[in-house]
Amino acid sequence: MRLMAIFLTSITFLGVWGAGEPALAGVFGNTSSEQIFRIAAFTYIPVSAAIIAYYMYKNSPAQRAKGYPEELGPGEWYLAAYTGLSYLPSADWKFASNFPAPLSTDTGLPLGGAAQYAGRTAKNIEYQPGILGGIKFGRFLDSYPWLGWETETHFSRNRIRMDQGRISPPLPAGPTNLITGSDWFMIWGLQTNLLARYGLLKDKEVTFGRLQPYVGIGPGFEIIYGRTDSAKNFAIETMAGVRYMFTPKVAVFCEYKFSYQFAVQYEDVLAAKYGFGGTMTFDVPHHRFVLGVSYHFKNLYGN
Repeated sequence: MRLMAIFLTSITFLGVWGAGEPALAGVFGNTSSEQIFRIAAFTYIPVSAAIIAYYMYKNSPAQRAKGYPEELGPGEWYLAAYTGLSYLPSADWKFASNFPAPLSTDTGLPLGGAAQYAGRTAKNIEYQPGILGGIKFGRFLDSYPWLGWETETHFSRNRIRMDQGRISPPLPAGPTNLITGSDWFMIWGLQTNLLARYGLLKDKEVTFGRLQPYVGIGPGFEIIYGRTDSAKNFAIETMAGVRYMFTPKVAVFCEYKFSYQFAVQYEDVLAAKYGFGGTMTFDVPHHRFVLGVSYHFKNLYGN
């Protein structure tokens, strides 16, 4: 348990720290945000795998035969799958300083001065609600059965309507709206959460309680796939849910999840349509409402 607490604390700190690029820049010097993301991702994945492998080892028949009391308590493992609704609030996209000027319709040359994109904003870009799906794997501890952890992966797709994102202040030449044709965002995420639950409706079959409200929080990272680019960033997730145990092994649950990505960088915007493009930055708050089924078991070896 101490190992798990150290791991979650470290990854949470990394996620909060990585949410703001300037803080990381001060530590890693001129390392780009892309490189920082790769370093963190390739650290996150093997450490997560090592933690899971450690619990598998400690829960093996050979280790259980030695009588470790922590592995013989009322905790449990679980596997779950879910589906639901993905909702992204409308957002303002900001033009970064590297965005080139639009081309003159008369000369074909870049316009200068007041026609520059830098410092402008594409207002109120709306995303349509989408469908999401995910799977997760977790454990509630034996020593403290109200405390647990889980690792999940999820995928969602949200369409972006055409003819929106009014550019403000308006350009003397060039497009009025940033998005003239429909676009979409597909979001893939990997998340680790620390959980706390409470048991209600206790009986002899489910001693912890059939009705289990719970909350969770944790770090992760998400990749947004758009039509012209993919944007990688860290995210912080909070969640609240309730689970009902129909049997000691089978349960249904519903959850509300909220994650937040700070200063996402989306590149090559407008390149496909106008032959020039640059980087947009925006935050991505993500609301998810899910319904799922989970399978609970005492250990990974079926005894």
